[in-house]
Amino acid sequence: MAKRIAVSKLNASTIDIINTIRANASAAYQASVPVITSEKEVSRVGEVLYGYPSLANEFIGALVNRIAFVQLTSATFNNAYAALKKGQLEYGETVEEVFTDIIEALAYSAEKAAARELKRYLPNVRTAFHAVNYRVMYPVTIQEKDLRQAFISAEGVQDLIADIIDKVYTSNEYDEFLLFKYLIIKGVNTGKLYPISVDASTDIKNAAKAFRATSNKFTFLSKDYNEAGVANTCPKERQYIFMDSDFNAAYDVDVLAAAFNMDRATFQGRLFLVDSFATFDNDRFAQIRAESDGIEAVTATELAMMQNVKAVLVDERWFQIYDNLNVMTEKEIASGLYWNYFYHVWKTVSTSPFSNAVVFIEDTAMPTLPAAIKGIVETKELANGSTVFTFDTAVGTNNDHIDGVEWIQTSDAVGKSVAVHKYGAVIVPSGVTSVSLQVQYRGTVYQAATLTVSSATTGTALSFAKPS
Repeated sequence: MAKRIAVSKLNASTIDIINTIRANASAAYQASVPVITSEKEVSRVGEVLYGYPSLANEFIGALVNRIAFVQLTSATFNNAYAALKKGQLEYGETVEEVFTDIIEALAYSAEKAAARELKRYLPNVRTAFHAVNYRVMYPVTIQEKDLRQAFISAEGVQDLIADIIDKVYTSNEYDEFLLFKYLIIKGVNTGKLYPISVDASTDIKNAAKAFRATSNKFTFLSKDYNEAGVANTCPKERQYIFMDSDFNAAYDVDVLAAAFNMDRATFQGRLFLVDSFATFDNDRFAQIRAESDGIEAVTATELAMMQNVKAVLVDERWFQIYDNLNVMTEKEIASGLYWNYFYHVWKTVSTSPFSNAVVFIEDTAMPTLPAAIKGIVETKELANGSTVFTFDTAVGTNNDHIDGVEWIQTSDAVGKSVAVHKYGAVIVPSGVTSVSLQVQYRGTVYQAATLTVSSATTGTALSFAKPS
């Protein structure tokens, strides 16, 4: 289970910090380093540590691991987006998100009672798994001269702690900000967020009307506003708004608060400004992309689409971001008189397919559905008597890849015991010569196409036409 980390502040003085480290240190350290009672004695501790490298190592280790790291952890878990993060998970945990859809009603019939009595009525239970998919580390070096400067003034040790925290915390906070922005940009461009048209260019008040209407509709059961198409609701207290900074500047806060039926204070607590939806620091994750496939580059085409985004409204549960691991490791480099510290950060970064999420887009730039979607055979293999196909999805004459397409288990597939995975894997049992398949994109189910098992090979394309 995820848990929150409480905010804590460093109220101790340099004297308190030095004495606390001594109280928890080894006997050799306590024998050499005196207890201090005044600011004038701070330098005495520094003199002792300079002459004994082993004691200096013990001091630095305690400073970082027991004090600086506590402050860093507190800051990391309680940043500006704390309301949308889900907390700290224990090592190795995978989050299974379970959603039970509403149950269909049956008309009462005394004649059918006997047949219904022992029949199984399985609920429509949907699951989504969110696993650790983001692993990075932040290196920071502490040199001997940094340690010397820590004992020059009464605030020296506090300044050293602040410097350590600033180097790591600012880096981690910025990357976390980018991860939230990344999920929004990719979500809009892959159809995970339901698009709503707004005519803000003619009259900016039109956007406020769209905000109010959608916020109100979120409170009713609907299948329209989530990726999985399940009947879900989102009360006002779970609604959060991301808004472009320039667009937000054109509105009075009270007008926006009224649009979402919230008082000014409540609204400001649920509003997150974005510098620009149409920009993204791809260079920041260049090294991560080079060594893993967890993060893709944000393309120019995707950013062009985001230029027309005015705001995003989401259920707080849409963001599935957890902290899995936060560990500081150390290494003394004796030959260079410095210490290297590596702050390891592991996260689960995902979104919920069951939670409401919409994007408000200028009506002149509303995304249009492709006339046809192609399912192109990537692999065809025999396994235990069955034929296993994997498909890529593409559009246009150049077969440009398209994200956000889900494959559907059709009635024909069910009747022939053909297994269809929503991401494009099809298992056809022996004896089945053909099967009717369908795909869904942005909530629209495309017309069926037939897969002929014997003739389909790598590169074979099935064409799914948009319904008229």
